[in-house]
Amino acid sequence: MWTLLQSQADVDYLMEVYRGFHDSCIKEIAVQNREFVDERLAMGFGNQTFVRMLFQSQFRKASVIEILFEDVVRFNWIQDERNADTGLSMLMAAVCYWQDDTLYWAEDMDWSVDAEDKNDYRWIAAKQGRWRIVESALGPDTRLSEPTNS
Repeated sequence: MWTLLQSQADVDYLMEVYRGFHDSCIKEIAVQNREFVDERLAMGFGNQTFVRMLFQSQFRKASVIEILFEDVVRFNWIQDERNADTGLSMLMAAVCYWQDDTLYWAEDMDWSVDAEDKNDYRWIAAKQGRWRIVESALGPDTRLSEPTNS
């Protein structure tokens, strides 16, 4: 069951349940838009981008969650050049908040959309979001291969 992220209180609840993303990792990311070419070779336009992110945690309770960001405004993915650690998608603590009708998630708890170095981090901005706990999804298997129908 999906839980909507419609307010800061909803985001705060997500952060509480998932312990601020402490000791977790970004396992998978899937980007999908609504543009397509049909069987008649006609182009269809949906003008929306969706990003699904799957996180795994070292904690037993709610160890895997999926977040669906809808109507994505910006998705910034950068390879972590700040250190030589091979755990490039490991998270110590993330941030998630609403600002000016936009939902932000970033990999570092001190990140801000207003910071000069904001693009040195992986982050996403969207107009809508939802999340859910995913049962029995630990391990290396790919989970986000199916398209989202929302």
